[in-house]
Amino acid sequence: MKNHHTRPYSIEKTIQAFWIIFCAATFLSNAFAGVTPSADATLNDDQDLQTAQSLLAAGDYGNAFDQYRAAAVNGRQPLAQFTLALFYQNGWGRAADREIACEWFEQAAQNNIPAAQHMTGLCFEEGVHRPADPVAAAQWFQKAAQAGHLNSYCHLGNLLMTGNGIAKNPLQALELCRPAALQGSTPAQLWMGKFYLYGDSSVRNPQEAYQWFLAAAQKQSAEAFYHLGMMLTQGVISGHDAEQARQLFEQAAALKYIPAYFQAGKHFFTTEADAATSLLPAAHLAKAYVWISAAIQRSMDAEEVAAARAIRQQILVVMPPTWLAELDRKVAQHLQLD
Repeated sequence: MKNHHTRPYSIEKTIQAFWIIFCAATFLSNAFAGVTPSADATLNDDQDLQTAQSLLAAGDYGNAFDQYRAAAVNGRQPLAQFTLALFYQNGWGRAADREIACEWFEQAAQNNIPAAQHMTGLCFEEGVHRPADPVAAAQWFQKAAQAGHLNSYCHLGNLLMTGNGIAKNPLQALELCRPAALQGSTPAQLWMGKFYLYGDSSVRNPQEAYQWFLAAAQKQSAEAFYHLGMMLTQGVISGHDAEQARQLFEQAAALKYIPAYFQAGKHFFTTEADAATSLLPAAHLAKAYVWISAAIQRSMDAEEVAAARAIRQQILVVMPPTWLAELDRKVAQHLQLD
């Protein structure tokens, strides 16, 4: 079951530096929690990795990459292998290359790194660096989950829910994912919502889906806001409220969940006109333009882009031309194209 669904060093320098520090410190620490360094790892290796991590946190991609690669190729430092994969996955200082990233993830996975095992599962599921192999994907997800990467159970559950390459078992899919969701994992809560909403017909339960999406939305999950909005507009749950749906789509769009751009723009444009003037409220017209423009620039769905262009033309017919410069600036600012 698929979800309905990168930046330079400038005024965003502070934001990007924070992200790099987060990845290099918090994420990498979590990825290696409980992993004992290999017996042949030396103090110098550890010091070299600390230097590499400091360089990465400072945004010195070139020197950081060289340090990590030197530690990765000798096979003694799975942390370096995993981080090298992140360089290629995220395009840090070089063109992103998921195939090479998956090759390094697999090497780190073979060295028993739970986060790398999870990523390797995704690589096999999607057929990135090797032909798609759901059986291998399931094995890697299970290894990662058993090593403490609990969200991997939900990805394993997705294979069981769809019967993609392994025996279909929707009930087991739910039971595997549920513990992580109950512990408060937002990704797991999203999976539970999607299982109950889009999964096998034998387990579909819109009310359960709503509760799981609501739990994730309470933690500001953009995807959860989007799914709640879709459930309202499609009448999957009772109590449809057009204003509430608009707010949900706008919350998701503001958090840069791309599928929400078109929905937010469309729903603001279809707002009821003012009874006295027969015109859309000015604020709604402006928001419709902003989100529809964002959809045109970011959506990967050709039909959706065509529909967004058609709506934009209708907006331009009624919107004062003097608004354009300011609204286009807002779109660029949101998409960080300035």
